[in-house]
Amino acid sequence: MEASDSEDLFPSNVSHRPWLMQLHGKTDKQEFMDPDNHNTVERKIPLLKGNLCLGCFEDWLLLADESTKATFFLHRTLDPKLKVYLPPLRGESFEHLGNCVVSSSPTSHKCVVIFVGRGRDVILYCRPKTNVSWTKVQLSIDPQGYHTFTGQVVKFKGKIYVPHGTKVAHRVVVINEESLLKGDCSWTIIQMPYKINGWSHLVVSGQDMFLVLVSTSTLRRGTPTSCTIYRLKTSDQTWRLAESMGGRVFFLGGIQSSSIPAAQAGKQRDCIYVVNQNYRLLDGEGVYKICMQDQTVSLSLLLKRPRGWRCNLCWLMPTRVNLKSKYETLSFSHSLGTDKYEERQVNKGGKKEEKCKIDVSRPWTDMPIELVQLLLPRLNLIDCIRLPSVCKAWRSVSNYIQDAKVHPWLLYSANDSCLLRLFDPIYGKEYSIDMKWFGLVKNLMFHYSRDGWVLASKENKHLFLINPLTRESFDLPDLDHGISTTMSFSSSPTNLDCVVFVVLFADFHVMEISTWSPGANAWSKMSFDNEFGLCVPCNPVFTQGEFYCYKLNGDMLVYNPKKKTLQTLAIKAPTEITGPIEMEEIIARIMQCHLMEAWGDLLTVFRKCAKDPLSIFKLDRINMVWSEVDDVGDLTVFLNHKTSLAKSCLEKRCRNLMYLSGFADEYSKSSASYFLETNKYYPKDFYHHKEPMNCIWIEPSLAA
Repeated sequence: MEASDSEDLFPSNVSHRPWLMQLHGKTDKQEFMDPDNHNTVERKIPLLKGNLCLGCFEDWLLLADESTKATFFLHRTLDPKLKVYLPPLRGESFEHLGNCVVSSSPTSHKCVVIFVGRGRDVILYCRPKTNVSWTKVQLSIDPQGYHTFTGQVVKFKGKIYVPHGTKVAHRVVVINEESLLKGDCSWTIIQMPYKINGWSHLVVSGQDMFLVLVSTSTLRRGTPTSCTIYRLKTSDQTWRLAESMGGRVFFLGGIQSSSIPAAQAGKQRDCIYVVNQNYRLLDGEGVYKICMQDQTVSLSLLLKRPRGWRCNLCWLMPTRVNLKSKYETLSFSHSLGTDKYEERQVNKGGKKEEKCKIDVSRPWTDMPIELVQLLLPRLNLIDCIRLPSVCKAWRSVSNYIQDAKVHPWLLYSANDSCLLRLFDPIYGKEYSIDMKWFGLVKNLMFHYSRDGWVLASKENKHLFLINPLTRESFDLPDLDHGISTTMSFSSSPTNLDCVVFVVLFADFHVMEISTWSPGANAWSKMSFDNEFGLCVPCNPVFTQGEFYCYKLNGDMLVYNPKKKTLQTLAIKAPTEITGPIEMEEIIARIMQCHLMEAWGDLLTVFRKCAKDPLSIFKLDRINMVWSEVDDVGDLTVFLNHKTSLAKSCLEKRCRNLMYLSGFADEYSKSSASYFLETNKYYPKDFYHHKEPMNCIWIEPSLAA
């Protein structure tokens, strides 16, 4: 953290690029965070001491004094003379005040400040220049009170748009501003395209309004797993899938959301910076950067866990246009080929040496077939597949697929409707898989993988098994309660004894286990009283004929598909929790785990937060305890929140190493990793770790 003794000043370049401001209540030291440079600047600003930030509107901050309960606008120059006070909020707590919109500059007589209540269908509004009190409007959108205003509010073309629902918004209430100010408030309701497990944000961008749906995974403590953007069609008030962001950048979360052109922000275009809404419970979580062009996510900022109920995070946008964005000239292409020419220094008859290009290639047919056969075990799968196409003589090589060296690859979807990507972490190469035979894969969601097969879903309801290399697929029956986050399968579905295993919770008191095997037309279901406790959303592992999965209290749940029996093993998860601690933090630590199998042994990996070291444990089946291990010998671990794998007999440089499911930096294709011998991450700066939102480790298999 960069500290400063300067008083009454924002950071010098806060007017040139976006910053995230976090106020800390009673202290006069405030924090300003740069989401791309990953640094935090601390400033001592007495004017902000003891104030809550209720919003930022162009050059004005809307603040609330916690001691006097006064609310006022303060200009971003922090000139105490540039204050505009609002009427006192009598009988209203800041906690339920909610978010607000402002119609124009607070110095204007036309300015209207409108608060939309948090957790209740109440609106407060006033005109700072003419009103001496607030007008309160009680709406009856849901008379039963199950659904209330939730989330951020925006003003767009004379209407106020507010997310509405329970904990997660599933519709938007549209309030006519003119009718509200006349005392005859009218509204309509727009349904969201679909319900999500995550966050929804409304953001006005230029002449358009967008709905951003960010799906998150509890397996990853709120890390985004997919992001879909819709544009509002104002003529019929419907959401249409947006093809692009128009070269802009979205800043979502905190008190309000904003959008500005990428050149003005000095950022990469078509990117979204979003605050993890769970950061108040989870130390070490914060702001994520989502790149819509390649569908990747990276950690941009870490946030301190605040005290109290208020978020107090506010995006500060630039107040003047910057120079040309540094990202506009960057190329994101990645070349996988090599030049067959070699540059050499050539001396021509004693004259000065000159550089020239010499063709150093030789026909591949010159290589003896016996030597080619010896090289097969050293070639990766893709090179072996391409082997027969090199020359006619090489087509006689036997077992060129069976002898290929196979290790897990990262399968992920990019911003393409008919292509999937395969990334080889060991050799740093990327390949594309044509999926036209299957159909659109843009909204494909991966859940688990084994033996070259992937358990995936479309539109959060249609479940199937797919082998992207052999072009085979199995459709599975639909689940009654939608897609679960706890699922796996035992083997390739080409085996009749394959079992797909899904854990569902119809409610808190009933746990349902559903299984499916090839040839079945429906799921086989068993219901249990939930005496076992909720499962951690860490996918189960199949080993020695049984499925193993974690419970929230750290015990292990074991299901035998042949005997159809369920039992609990009292094995406490090694979370290193000592002393009194909140239940939310216990759950958060347990959830940041990965379970895998290696030669019949169960291994688990824990990480408290993004910047902490990884710890690996092995299950001692005799004493039924987890034993921490310093290294994994000749194993290589491939870590992912959906499927983690541990493999042996790889190259020496890869042993006792963990590959993370992402890239080491933002613009090249090299794998992020963790060295168990030194307990160090690569890259050292974990901010550069960039991960596809929808990815999974897969062991390539061409076996039918």
